[in-house]
Amino acid sequence: MDKVFARSMSALTTDFYRRVSASFSASRRSAWRGWDELCNVLDLGGDAQLRVLDVACGNLRFERFLRGRVPHMETWAYDNCEELVGERPRHVHYACADVAEALLVDSDPLQGTPLCDLAVSFGFMHHLPLEEQRLGLLRLLALHTRKGGKVAVAFWQFADDERLRAKARPAPSGGAHDYLLGWQDEPDVWRFCHHATEEEVDRLVTASSGHLRELCRFSADGRTGRLNRYVVLEVV
Repeated sequence: MDKVFARSMSALTTDFYRRVSASFSASRRSAWRGWDELCNVLDLGGDAQLRVLDVACGNLRFERFLRGRVPHMETWAYDNCEELVGERPRHVHYACADVAEALLVDSDPLQGTPLCDLAVSFGFMHHLPLEEQRLGLLRLLALHTRKGGKVAVAFWQFADDERLRAKARPAPSGGAHDYLLGWQDEPDVWRFCHHATEEEVDRLVTASSGHLRELCRFSADGRTGRLNRYVVLEVV
């Protein structure tokens, strides 16, 4: 039943992005404020060579942001909505991949990716309906990152924001922190969103401790400056 629920919610989310890709991408041009803090935490910049993995890359705005800080970088980027990805900079190697489904069947959708120095996933954890998928994502990022390399993810804690919480409705057959969110004035367009509590983040970090060591956490983004909970880890 869990996998049936997960697949139905993922199908809803995939349909959402394909239907509203143009307007959604247009609203997602600015860099997240938390990315500046992430660069400071990881001391990213200068003339260093950097290989980056980005799972659920969206419209590649993180790649464009990071290229401004680290000119000598290459990115291996994955998403399952090519309409959202759009034009690809030369330093980005993109491939379409249904990572959510791969995490359900314990397969590796990123085969062929070289070991990277930094692996990230922003705006994706909340679209994974099952905690086992969210843990699997952490392990997948670690698998494709060199020893001593860094992994950074963000958990969208939208239910702590009164404005966003008011727009959400409970996901059918979902858990206490599972919601559906719409988009602008579009009728019958919904995406699955899971609100991650701090207790869940603790569980995921602990469960991944055989592969990853937590370096730090911080909150950033949104009007409150606390919409995303960033977790930065090191591959051991």
